[in-house]
Amino acid sequence: MKPVIIVPCFNHADAFASVANKLINFEIPVIVIDDGSCNEQSKKIKNICSKHKFLYIKKTINGGKGSAMISGFQTAISKEFSHALQIDADGQHDIRDIPLFLKITQSHPNDLIVGNPIYDESAPRARLIGRKITNFWVMVETFNKNMPDTMCGFRVYPLKSIEPILKTIKFKRMGFDIEIIVKAFRNGIKLISLPTKVIYPKNGTSNFHTFRDNFYISLLHTYLCCLIPSWLIRRAFRHEKNK
Repeated sequence: MKPVIIVPCFNHADAFASVANKLINFEIPVIVIDDGSCNEQSKKIKNICSKHKFLYIKKTINGGKGSAMISGFQTAISKEFSHALQIDADGQHDIRDIPLFLKITQSHPNDLIVGNPIYDESAPRARLIGRKITNFWVMVETFNKNMPDTMCGFRVYPLKSIEPILKTIKFKRMGFDIEIIVKAFRNGIKLISLPTKVIYPKNGTSNFHTFRDNFYISLLHTYLCCLIPSWLIRRAFRHEKNK
């Protein structure tokens, strides 16, 4: 197993500085995708990466989290890494769980390890409600009531299995985390859910825009529902082939 950590970052230089100071303790290569941050923020992010010897990749235009992660995946694949651990730059994820995620990955190298968020009182109520709605629609889109949370950005991807799915991704902003999980499941990749604490740091800034991104995610669910018939046909064909 040859893992790499991928961190998408958009105007989160200050929070990322704290995250970076913790990531270096694991002695795992880190790829940071600067997703079109403003000049001042980009300079700070680049300096942090230089200090810690992280690979810094600058995207001149903000393409969204999905676009940043796809760039990170492509870079990781080109450098022959086997797995990519995705973690956010804003400090919401419990970095102490990285060893556990990688330990489970070692035992299940072909599976996608997904963080199942445990929230504290800092979580906005509106965000919690939105997640419940999304998780309901994901159950509909997969016919699976045991699907893990699809919006937590703390996960480990098996790159060889994920690579063919990348070119099918249509929603490259906030819907990315949902779309890739649903498509991974539909392509037969096993999902393993691990509980992990998620906090919303005091005075933290979020790139989630309530109306815009909820509308965008609604379009994603419509798209995924429209793909159900073709998925069922492919699944039936695979079942017959494997008999």
